[in-house]
Amino acid sequence: MELSGADPFDGVIGHTQALDQLRSQLRKDRLAHAYLFVGEAGLGKSTAARALASALLPEASLTRHPDYWEDDRIKPLSINEIRLLPDKPPEFHELSLQAFLNLKPAVGMRRVALVVNVGRLRDQDQGVLLKTLEEPHPHRVIVLTTPSLNPFVVLPTVVSRCQRVFFHPVPAPEIERLLIGHGLEAPRARLLAELSSGRPGWALRRARDESVIEMHHAWTRRLEEIFGAPADVPLHVAAQLDSEQMGWRRSEGAEEDPALFAIASWQIELRRRMLAAHGREQGRWARLLELSYDTLGYLEQNVSPRLALETFLLECRKAS
Repeated sequence: MELSGADPFDGVIGHTQALDQLRSQLRKDRLAHAYLFVGEAGLGKSTAARALASALLPEASLTRHPDYWEDDRIKPLSINEIRLLPDKPPEFHELSLQAFLNLKPAVGMRRVALVVNVGRLRDQDQGVLLKTLEEPHPHRVIVLTTPSLNPFVVLPTVVSRCQRVFFHPVPAPEIERLLIGHGLEAPRARLLAELSSGRPGWALRRARDESVIEMHHAWTRRLEEIFGAPADVPLHVAAQLDSEQMGWRRSEGAEEDPALFAIASWQIELRRRMLAAHGREQGRWARLLELSYDTLGYLEQNVSPRLALETFLLECRKAS
């Protein structure tokens, strides 16, 4: 297909490699029948997917295009939304996904479907989706998104039927410019960009939320209390944060992982101290900053969160 002069991904920041891959496929009209956009929440996967869909369906906006199907709800996706002949009608859509894809395009050349966070489907329901991926209709494009390729999130068989496109954290200066473009003052935009951990979607959602700044200051104060304190102080903070994270995990849908937010706040303070220091003192803050990134890695590897936090905060205690 011929692309117009406008960049279809003009509203998406960062992700140069992923977007160049999609631009090339659009230009050559060599699209995969199914894509899996991989990356944590808030990076822009859904925004990029909708931009791709808009480029493929230029006849009307996606909100009223008969050849576009989307499900981005937080709630688990019902099997009746997926399979062709459900015992019950779809709860949310006029047509199930399979029924939608089986119909010929109504006004355009293609039909496009987006399922945000495919991990909302149970394994048996992903198995039903797999049949659709294995026997694709021509001129159909399915985009799935997922925060992880962990087999407990998305079945390896589903992954294998899709072309994977990886989305990575966006540099803070790009997010800062995005926020300023949305009318935020430069100091607030800079702080939110640093707190976002590379997630422009998160930064935009939190742009006017004063509680985020308050939480940042609260966790910064907790870190300052740890420097030079008795050992029970960092252990208490680690226990509190571990408890809050467990509550977050049980909530299944709360937006903010408290442990990741606290560490992002601490990294801002550690970086500030490092840049203000000299010589051996600067090296000490740099080592703690590096250890904070190691701690994030341990949390991603399912190391005991409490143990990882205790190890990091006990090292912070030695600073003054």
